[in-house]
Amino acid sequence: MSVYIFLWVAVVVFGFIASRSNYKAKYFVLFSFFLMTIVLGLRGATVGEDTKMYLNIAERVTNISWKEVFSSFPTSQWRYISYGGLSGFSEQTETVYLAYCKLIMLIFHNAQAVLLITAAITNALFAKFILDNITVKQDAILAVYIYMCDAMFMNSFNTMRQILAISIAVQSIELIKKEKYKKAIACVLLAACFHQSAIVFFVADLFYLLKKKKERYIYLLVTLCALPVLIPVAIKVVSIFSSKYASYLSVSFWGAQLRGTLLLWIIIAIVLFIMIRANQSDNIDWWLIYMATIYIGVELVGMQLTVISRVAMYFRIFLVLLFPIAQKYFTKKSGQFYKIGVVMLMTVSFFSYASSPDRLYTFCF
Repeated sequence: MSVYIFLWVAVVVFGFIASRSNYKAKYFVLFSFFLMTIVLGLRGATVGEDTKMYLNIAERVTNISWKEVFSSFPTSQWRYISYGGLSGFSEQTETVYLAYCKLIMLIFHNAQAVLLITAAITNALFAKFILDNITVKQDAILAVYIYMCDAMFMNSFNTMRQILAISIAVQSIELIKKEKYKKAIACVLLAACFHQSAIVFFVADLFYLLKKKKERYIYLLVTLCALPVLIPVAIKVVSIFSSKYASYLSVSFWGAQLRGTLLLWIIIAIVLFIMIRANQSDNIDWWLIYMATIYIGVELVGMQLTVISRVAMYFRIFLVLLFPIAQKYFTKKSGQFYKIGVVMLMTVSFFSYASSPDRLYTFCF
């Protein structure tokens, strides 16, 4: 717990100093993400449910030839568990991710390097995402705080591959802004090579390009209401590409728990209501409204099919932009209460994640 406290104090103190100085926002952003990289990259094998598995993949891939790595696509076997006789179970992961691990192991010969390099790439890309989309220093400080305290950073201890995929896919937004559509498509496809679920990010890209967002918002609401009915169809479509992810849509592996998420949804709903009623809502703001609405809709389905909440992560990342940008829709006085409320919620969220037994921190050395 002391590591998380140190991280939190360091970010808060530097954020306070940065907000009252002439330092550019990028220095605070880079410093904060550097600290998060160190915490993530130097974690021990017991920190997070899946860290040990990532280390096992890195160690085993050294005994797998390049030919075997690319013997199949989009996934390749990294371990075969024999049950005796002719029966057994093939554990697979994305082919490109396996090749990525093998390349790192060839250079560093240390499985911990996979965690550290992945943490560095992920945080560098998220830092770029914030700097690309937020220019006001106070908003950038709040965006970093939301990223650190909300699900993104803390889930990096467990769903490392997916968070890496999100950090890659989210770069497509800046490419779309510059009308580099082919590169944006390639960016999402690259992300899907690290975690196939990243293909979902095309939804965010398409909605970014959607015209007349305000007039068509009602259609999104109707679609989300019909989502539970559409799940069986989604299972059939996904099964064509991956039986693994189709099974994820069919089975609830964990019991759905709201925890503090309900309060987050309430604040999001209030923000959306205020933004929708405002006449000055521009195209980018409406796109963030779409993303937050989809996030809540997918999470509601995830209450019954819990693994679907992982899909919601591709839209949850935009809360990093939504909450800071939404401040302009409040009066000066109410805006202060709004910001205090968001900061308090995020602080509670951070220490709730940090106190989880699965995140009991130990260093790798």
